[in-house]
Amino acid sequence: MATSYPFPDNIHVTSTITIKLNNTNYLLWKTQFESLLSCQKLIGFVNGAVTAPSRTTSTTNDAEVPNPQYEAWFCTDQLVRSWLFGTLFEEVLGYVHNIPTSRDVLLSLAENINKSSISREFALRRSLWVLEKKDMSFAAYCREFIAICDALSSIGKPIDESLKIFGFSNGLGRDYDPIATVVQSSLSKISPPRFGDVVYEVESFENKLQSYNVSDAVTPHLAFHVQQSGYGNQSRGGYRGRGRSSGQNRGHGGYSSHGRGFSQHRTTQQSSGERPICQICGRTGHLATDCWNYFDHNYQRPDVAQVFFSLQISDGNDWVTDSGATAHVTSSAINLQSATTYNGNDTVQVGDGTYLPITHVGSTTIASSTEGGSKGSTK
Repeated sequence: MATSYPFPDNIHVTSTITIKLNNTNYLLWKTQFESLLSCQKLIGFVNGAVTAPSRTTSTTNDAEVPNPQYEAWFCTDQLVRSWLFGTLFEEVLGYVHNIPTSRDVLLSLAENINKSSISREFALRRSLWVLEKKDMSFAAYCREFIAICDALSSIGKPIDESLKIFGFSNGLGRDYDPIATVVQSSLSKISPPRFGDVVYEVESFENKLQSYNVSDAVTPHLAFHVQQSGYGNQSRGGYRGRGRSSGQNRGHGGYSSHGRGFSQHRTTQQSSGERPICQICGRTGHLATDCWNYFDHNYQRPDVAQVFFSLQISDGNDWVTDSGATAHVTSSAINLQSATTYNGNDTVQVGDGTYLPITHVGSTTIASSTEGGSKGSTK
């Protein structure tokens, strides 16, 4: 019984095989081409399962005549050979254009492409082991690492899963040492993690690092915390100091800087029972550290002059003692001893942003209710 060979001449190869063979994509191309041959029952023409019949056959009187089975085999084999040629780039086609059968064409392609694949494998492996994140974003680092691994797989040299995880974590850098140490130690477990799981865990760690960077950033918002003027001559030990008079009914109200541009600390609520004023949004009832706008860098603060204007000041003869200050201000010259007229050009800026002239300079002794009191001087 004569053997028949399939001849699917209605196949559009370029629609089925989406890539053309070059020196770098042999494995991907071979996978697609062999899938096409398998579904058309032609894979035996390239893997050696279907051999060529003899060219001639003998008749009953021992005469040699052309073998019709060979003619059928040859037509199908040349169809497969034409499919091969149609999926090669010109530089690759030059290796095999004069080879007669489809099987020999495929064997020659594997031999020639594999020669270049060896040097490409070494180059890709070196690129993989020296790859470091450095200034790249985490997403860019992942893309480049995976691209190199895919290139090695395409030439039939895939990276072992554990080596892939080790190389990936090793190139992250010092900031990722905590998660890299955990990942690399997990490789010795009975059920080591997969590469996809490691990428997910490191990405979560990256998101946490980014949140720390945002919360620690110095913002342009400026805020002050207003304190009640409870530091009168009954609150601290007295000292001898010099002061400047502004010539108007303005006192020196105490406040401490507290906000995102300053050293952070929490100030207790005023002993007078009044509700605190937020230094960021200007509302009463909470401090800056509790404000919803604390981490909102798009929030626009009030005008600086308005912030200063919200400061509460004390009138009268009260002094706010501060040993770290170089000068002290009082609203009345009668609070000074040996006051002399000031003829200089210096001024004092007050809460609403205006500048007040200095009228007198002198010194005074601030009494204290504490036993013995104390004296000191400041400039």
